[in-house]
Amino acid sequence: MIVVDANFLILLLDPQGAMPHLDRGKERVEFFTQELARTKEEIVIPAPVVAEIVAGRIDRVEEIVALLQRNRSFIVQPFDQIVAIEAGEMIRRALDRMPEANRPAGWKVAMKYDAMIAATAKIWRARAVCTDDDGLGGYLRGTKIEIIKIDELPYPPEDPQRKMDFEDEA
Repeated sequence: MIVVDANFLILLLDPQGAMPHLDRGKERVEFFTQELARTKEEIVIPAPVVAEIVAGRIDRVEEIVALLQRNRSFIVQPFDQIVAIEAGEMIRRALDRMPEANRPAGWKVAMKYDAMIAATAKIWRARAVCTDDDGLGGYLRGTKIEIIKIDELPYPPEDPQRKMDFEDEA
């Protein structure tokens, strides 16, 4: 089982402007998703990730729901009491490690979403979390859960029937 964050889904939904720093991000995420489906590995999407995606794309709710329902590998995992307690404990430990003066702007929201995603992965015993967020890994230190960075995903194989460019020899 792989848990994914909002960055992963953004590439499936908004490939052009969402994360231009990722070379061929949409293709890589789609290929990774296909490979996981081929091996029948589940892709868990924590419910808070769905909320985060919908909040920025409220006019596309039907499209988002259709994408999540169409792919049989996707499982939207509810944010239940057990995951909530684990997330709260992760947030508390993170706050204890980070002096208030060192907390970056917007830290509260990012911290909560990251902890909810990490808690989902931990409670549901995911083998990995796929993300482009460097902060998420801190919540999973000491676990056996691997962090798979989106920019480390393999590129899809090239088409063996490549087009040949013919130039005029004038």
